[in-house]
Amino acid sequence: MSRCWKASFVALCASLAQAGALRPSLALSTEDPRVARIAELALTLTLPPLDGLSPAGANRWRGQLGASQVEIALRTLPSETYDFAEPESVLDHGPSAWSKPEWQRNDPGTRRALAGPFGYASYAVYERTELQRRDDGTRVGLRFLLGGLLKEVGYWITLEASPPPTSAGEAQLVEFLTHGIVYDGEVREHRWSEDEAYTRWLRDAPAEAREDYKVIRTAHYLVLTNSDGGKAFAKKMEECHAAILAVYPFDDVPGRRLLPVFLFRTADQYFDFYARIAEIPREDAERSKGHAWRDYYATWYEAPGDPVHVHEATHQIFANRLGLGGGGSWFQEGVAEYMSSKSGERSAAAGQVKRGQHVALAQFLAIPSLLMSSDKEAPGGDQAGDHYKQAAVLIEFLRESKWAGDKFPAFLTRIGRLPSGKLGPLEEALAELYGVDLAGLEQRWAEYCKKR
Repeated sequence: MSRCWKASFVALCASLAQAGALRPSLALSTEDPRVARIAELALTLTLPPLDGLSPAGANRWRGQLGASQVEIALRTLPSETYDFAEPESVLDHGPSAWSKPEWQRNDPGTRRALAGPFGYASYAVYERTELQRRDDGTRVGLRFLLGGLLKEVGYWITLEASPPPTSAGEAQLVEFLTHGIVYDGEVREHRWSEDEAYTRWLRDAPAEAREDYKVIRTAHYLVLTNSDGGKAFAKKMEECHAAILAVYPFDDVPGRRLLPVFLFRTADQYFDFYARIAEIPREDAERSKGHAWRDYYATWYEAPGDPVHVHEATHQIFANRLGLGGGGSWFQEGVAEYMSSKSGERSAAAGQVKRGQHVALAQFLAIPSLLMSSDKEAPGGDQAGDHYKQAAVLIEFLRESKWAGDKFPAFLTRIGRLPSGKLGPLEEALAELYGVDLAGLEQRWAEYCKKR
């Protein structure tokens, strides 16, 4: 990095008119050429020790790490436009802006969350991606992508190294991600202020429930309620959280926004809430005992031990902690039903798979909604309920079988980030993970159920 650059502003980014463009920011130099102060964002970056480190544009740097050329860049997007609530949601918008025509983006490994002074939200999330050529799959580089949340914008930082660095070089890049990004501005109250909690209740609760209001905070949940059973229910939600974390691990770091739960005193209040917020007919709302959507879970106080709570809590965590909201209905309902059912409750569905009487995978994976999958013309029975159990048995097989179990973490990450409703990419991903096509996977599944 040149000395003349060290005495001046390195860049002033121009305002871009189109939605989602980078907001202008100022990168100020310091006496240390590795330290860049971005005053507008209250961020200070201590860049990795790269040979020939120099600016490559606005909030962009380039240098050499051994044989690898490394490029580092910081970009922002307005939170209001993109509805950013957590660093995970910022991260989800990052990769698409950094694709190169000659590279394909492989699905990354498990995301890592880091507590620390990363922004208005006092934690950040990053993922590691190996880059390959589209034509022959040759490994050509390594990318780290980190997402953080400031008060008005989300930011992400990319590190791209090509060719891939040595393990020692990679460790230096990780050191930058974990300790080289420091924010010194205002930090949010992640446990929700009293005003924030009450405003949320007034905004979303039905009129009948608004006057009688309580707020209960736990380690992971903000329970908004007008029920006298709020404390017992809050305790149950923490039990659900622990159970889900044990099966579907994620980094449980401080600084995450407490997950909101609406607990109503009566079923009618819940039905009114659901019908209004989801804009559905009340008779459709009455089919539900609870639902997780966006950032919240909503239900009414009846039986804290009802398995619906851990089922919907799983949906809430997959969307708001794991960042795995895709894959299709079979995946989303399968992981939730697996959590909320016991092995014996899945035996009938396993028996159908054993006898070949289940819905074949090629058809099953394409069902757009298991909830709405009952055949109205079929005599009796509960096809939707059967489909939920079949999905749970499939998740059980993929997690518990000796043949597939070791690949389960990679399965969750890969499938949960695929867009719903597209069977082709799903088949391709499953084949890459397990080395067999759908017919081969189905055969292994049947063999598992025969020995179950």
